[in-house]
Amino acid sequence: MTIKQLVEAMDAEIMKGNIVGAFEQFAGEECVTWCNPEHKTTSKAQKLEILNWFFQNIAYINCIERSAVEVEGNVTLSQFVFDFTNRQGENLVYREVIRRVWQDGKMVEEQYLLNEVLETPKKPAAKKASKKDETKEVAASAVEPTPAPAEAAKSKATTKKTTTKKNSK
Repeated sequence: MTIKQLVEAMDAEIMKGNIVGAFEQFAGEECVTWCNPEHKTTSKAQKLEILNWFFQNIAYINCIERSAVEVEGNVTLSQFVFDFTNRQGENLVYREVIRRVWQDGKMVEEQYLLNEVLETPKKPAAKKASKKDETKEVAASAVEPTPAPAEAAKSKATTKKTTTKKNSK
């Protein structure tokens, strides 16, 4: 698999709510994970223990959304919003970019960049519309726009949420 295929496959599992399974499948045995020097794991087994502990306290996965992904060489960046409800009824929302380093088809490093946002390339300036283009614009604007992923998360009225109740052990 290419690096792009690996990140797409891993992120697809994460978006299904299979976060522990995705890490188990794609992480190398000596995978290092961290968000800062005080919160660092140095093996797949250590991170899986933390993930299992975290998800034992999660009652619902309300929404997992990936709004952007970038691939450069063997490094990938995936922008996510995770929305959970814990067993105490508290809503937990994490906005982060997950930076991963890949080697020989496995993830060897995963860094969590909390509250970071990937920059999206700016669109080139639009050319002046001809009469033919104006007609297309009017027809296109007659269709109700779909909210962008970031906006959809803000507006519960326009967002269709999938709630998955976790099995109790």
